[in-house]
This record gives sequence, structure tokens and C-alpha cells, in this order.
Amino acid sequence: MAEGRCSLSSYCTGKSPNMNGVCSPPGSVKYEDRGAHLESSLEGITINQYPKGEPAAYPTLCKGRFESDGKIGYVFEDPVSLNAAHLLPQLQEAGVTALKIEGRQRGKAYMAQVVKSFRQAVDAMASGRSVDLDAMLAPLTEGQKSTKGSYQKTWR
Repeated sequence: MAEGRCSLSSYCTGKSPNMNGVCSPPGSVKYEDRGAHLESSLEGITINQYPKGEPAAYPTLCKGRFESDGKIGYVFEDPVSLNAAHLLPQLQEAGVTALKIEGRQRGKAYMAQVVKSFRQAVDAMASGRSVDLDAMLAPLTEGQKSTKGSYQKTWR
């Protein structure tokens, strides 16, 4: 990636996500129980504070909760998984003939299931059938939530 978020991570950790394959190296990540909340940080920079009982996502700068324009929220990206499955018909209609599934920071089993699911969906579309990709992919998503990411989001 050649966008600002990767550069910010590189600045904070001293390691390039593009060269090391990870934007938040485990050695740079820290979780601390602060009593009323759990705090996650990257090289001493607070990424998020989770109230007791709220699931804590892995701390990456692009998915951190920050204050911007007087509001606290996910400024860059929500801590959920990108799911472009709903876009497959539009991609096919646009003439797209290949997909790239991002696998950085993901395990082999995760990638195998995602690729298998998309392969089944593409094959089903080619034969006029439908496949419930939501059901196939839901168990793999962060916090059991997904987003269409920049395909649906407008800047805040």
C-alpha cells in the first residue's frame, strides 16, 4: 500500500508494513487494563480504549478510535472485515475477470476458506446459481461484522 496510513504505521514502529508484511508488529503492541477500560497501544501511542465487556480489536492505526473534529470514532476504517462479496455481480458486469484477495496478516486456513468461498460464488454466478457468501464468510470476520469499506463509505 502506498497511502498515508501505512506511512503512519511505519513512522510509529520504525518498520515498513510493505517490507515486513505487517502494520502492527506484535512486539510493538501492548494491552493494559486501566480499571474502567482496556487500552491498546502501538509503540506507546494509544490506539483505542475499550469499555469493560467490549471486544478489543488488534491495534492498527487505520482501525483505531480517535478524536477528530470534536467527535470520537473510527476516523479511517472501522475494525471489521472488508467483504466485497455483494459487489461480485457489479464486478462481473463491469468486465472484471480476476480478483485479488488480500491475505497479509491472515493465516493459511483463513485464506483457504475465503478463496474457496469466492471461487464457489464466482462458479455459481457463471452457471446462474446463487451462493450465500454471507453465511460462508461470517464466521471469519472480525467481531462477526463486515463492511464494503471504501466501496460504500463517504469521508466523515
